Amino acid sequence: MNRLRLTLPRAALLTGLYLLAWAGLAVFRAFATGGSLGDPANFALFGHDVLPALGWAVDPGGWIGLYLIGGVGVVYLLEWAARRIEVRSQPADPDARPLISVCGETPGGRRGYWNPLDPAAHLYTFTPAFLASILLVPVAVAAWLPVVIEKVMLVPSATPLLGARVMDLYKTLHGTWAPSILAFLAVISLATALAQARRVRQSLSVLTAYSLVFLLAYFIAHQSAAAGDEIESDIPAGGGNDSIKATAVKVQKVVRKKYVINPYSSIVFAAPPPIDKIEMKFNEETANQYKAGSGPGGLGQGAGKGGGFGSGTGSGKYELVRLRHSDGSWNKNFGVGGDRNLLAELKAREPLVKIAEEDKSIDFQTLARAAAKKPFPLIYIGGAHTFSPTEAERKILREYLIDKHGMVLGDNLGGHGFHHNFVAEMNRITGVTAVVVPRDDRIHQRPYDLPQLPFVVNHAPGSKAEPLGWKIDGRWAVYYHPGALSDAWRDDHAGIKKAVWENCYQLGINILFYAYAEQDKWRSAQQQ
Repeated sequence: MNRLRLTLPRAALLTGLYLLAWAGLAVFRAFATGGSLGDPANFALFGHDVLPALGWAVDPGGWIGLYLIGGVGVVYLLEWAARRIEVRSQPADPDARPLISVCGETPGGRRGYWNPLDPAAHLYTFTPAFLASILLVPVAVAAWLPVVIEKVMLVPSATPLLGARVMDLYKTLHGTWAPSILAFLAVISLATALAQARRVRQSLSVLTAYSLVFLLAYFIAHQSAAAGDEIESDIPAGGGNDSIKATAVKVQKVVRKKYVINPYSSIVFAAPPPIDKIEMKFNEETANQYKAGSGPGGLGQGAGKGGGFGSGTGSGKYELVRLRHSDGSWNKNFGVGGDRNLLAELKAREPLVKIAEEDKSIDFQTLARAAAKKPFPLIYIGGAHTFSPTEAERKILREYLIDKHGMVLGDNLGGHGFHHNFVAEMNRITGVTAVVVPRDDRIHQRPYDLPQLPFVVNHAPGSKAEPLGWKIDGRWAVYYHPGALSDAWRDDHAGIKKAVWENCYQLGINILFYAYAEQDKWRSAQQQ
């Protein structure tokens, strides 16, 4: 039986089929995440969200497969070319002893000059490999030095030893594959220098060169995609102010009873009060309630008309954007009948504002493409079990929160696992430690003054539910709610009392307004 041999036409055909399958998967993922195939929240298999796995299959999974196919092709072509060169180098005299390769070494006495396809080339001597290892090994060690200091030596922080600038560079590098790539190349260069056979040196050297070229192409492709396809998020135009405005107060009139008496009676009565005297009586439902931030233009800030902001545009609208992440519960309460009700309540209470007609969920790659000057004002992150972004995803969140002045609303929908993960990750991403958000903070008072934190179920450790916040440059960059805030926004309100879910709506509107107001201040400052 003939064995299946790998030929150039067959290799080209298989590579072409792989590229078609990869492109088809990428197109399918684009339609799925964009909502063209239905609600992204409904893409589940055996109860698990498949969009994160689908995203990994496209990138970086597709690139990894292409790298392996290309590596096999490079090795095959290198071996084919080396054999042809060695055959041509054989002596023409049929009676002479043939020069053959033993243990991968080239025949003695032959010089290959600088041809990279020839195992006898000067490129594959000891000196070039040794010089490359001298350069790459120290660089790779330096790239991983902070990890060694903090994880191996158990030093709490490497910043005092290395300096703040070095640590900033380190955090930037570890948001990419750079440290792993440097370590891989350092090992390859060291192995190349120690190898005795030139054929081995040739294979390792060509593999290193191929890896560098492929990774360069990978980074160029991703940088081009990120730079050329920014996503702008406009905020609604209009105006308003932060003056406190009292709602209408209903007054109950209580008329005192009057008695008709006989003036000639022997019984003395005190003089009755005037017939028009009225006692004013207030109860809990008719007490004064104050709502701030609603000036002549409606809910907003600025001098424009309608509910909105001075830096907004006519196409801008309020929207609640949800982030897709590794926790399968990221989509709980998502869409119609869930967090969509928050925007509907905002519109019902403030008819002048504009809200988005469609629900939106994005992944980390889409968040990275948010425009530097017009990012999403608020990102909602919900989960019931865990929150474990990769280093690259941490870098994306850090840029969104700090460089782009965005805000994150974290909502614990399940238990202690999400609480511990979210708090630890936000401490790491923002570089500041979480604190309890005070009851009298602006975010709890405008546009609704909330006397206490409303929650459905306390999923945080301990018996007391406290909102946590991460403040950067005087503003809350992250607000964390430990008690399933969006459960109260559902159609059934999770079965809780009206007073509680009403306050949950008010808190949601407060956070939404706070994020848009802070984004408006930042955009207005950028325009000056």
